[in-house]
Amino acid sequence: MAIGEDEMNPLDVIILRSQDIFSDSRVLRYEAWYKKNQITYRIIGWDRQGKSLKRENTEYYDGIAGFQQGPKGILGRIKWNWFLLCYLFSHRHDYKIIHACDFDTVMPSLFMKVFGKKVVFDIFDWFSDEVKTGKWYIDKPINFMEKLSVKLADLVIICEKGRLPQMEVIPDQYIIVPNIPEGIDDLAFPSESSSDYHDDDFSIAIAYVGGLVEHRGLKELVTVVSRYPHIRLNIAGFGDDALVQYITRMSEKFTNIFYYGKIPYGEALSIMKQSDLLYAMYYKTNPNHLYAAPNKFYEALALEKPIITTAGTLVGDKVKSIKSGYVINEGERAFEELLDKLINDGMHIKMDFAKAFQNEISIKDGAVLKYKDFIFQR
Repeated sequence: MAIGEDEMNPLDVIILRSQDIFSDSRVLRYEAWYKKNQITYRIIGWDRQGKSLKRENTEYYDGIAGFQQGPKGILGRIKWNWFLLCYLFSHRHDYKIIHACDFDTVMPSLFMKVFGKKVVFDIFDWFSDEVKTGKWYIDKPINFMEKLSVKLADLVIICEKGRLPQMEVIPDQYIIVPNIPEGIDDLAFPSESSSDYHDDDFSIAIAYVGGLVEHRGLKELVTVVSRYPHIRLNIAGFGDDALVQYITRMSEKFTNIFYYGKIPYGEALSIMKQSDLLYAMYYKTNPNHLYAAPNKFYEALALEKPIITTAGTLVGDKVKSIKSGYVINEGERAFEELLDKLINDGMHIKMDFAKAFQNEISIKDGAVLKYKDFIFQR
């Protein structure tokens, strides 16, 4: 019998997430915190690609759906929600609290309130904006149900207070848990890597480490830097095949572009630490980017590195407010203008990075204490 599968000793938390879990940094942070605080838990994930995934304290729904959008994606999510409802009902004596990550797990969770279960609604992204179809008879009901879920949940978690305008509804009880990577406060000054990611041949080194996906201005980043032979670009990560191929070709063609592929997190920190600037553009063509609260913002503070990000976004407003980097418009021209300015005038970012980062840690620590109280309240 697994831990917690006992009516006399149920699990503290069951956490639901429609991903494979292995690559889900926020869920992994919760798991590390559960273990540290001796909170019993189980994770329910979705093996979308039928890889027969297995991991400790985790069970998987094996409905193969990939990451489809449109009608096929909706059908897959309906089946996923039916699975969750059946699982939560049949195991209703095995847990106390349901931690539902995003809207595509919260509806079955809220049904279990009938049986006295407490529900945490953790909003990673505002689902209504993520899956817009342009069809009012689909979009409006989803938006209505997502807002209703916010009001019905016992506790709502968001990563930034600035996300509330996007939601257009105020939760009765909510906490703000900044999207600070697990252990970044301990890894803010990683040991020097054996690799050299900066040298005297270049006046400036820029780093991007993360998902190689659309709407991040990555093609523009590589294209523009290729025109500046004295600026070095360190780029690492994986994602969209076409974008990876483009970056690979450019790194082979230009001696100032270095592509490292998929790397461990410790090595990612070394790349960022040895670089002068961190690149974190979030194009507004993705509605959720307006309210993004990325790891990169906190990594930049911890590593005391200026960040380049997008004007008119939540992260851009934060960077502008505390003067921790450069906030620019989307596109090649704005990026070129910034590079020209940096080359001619130098970098003049003078702020207390450590103090700003500690402020974010304090917000996180306060929220975590409230979350712990919620779990253990009887």
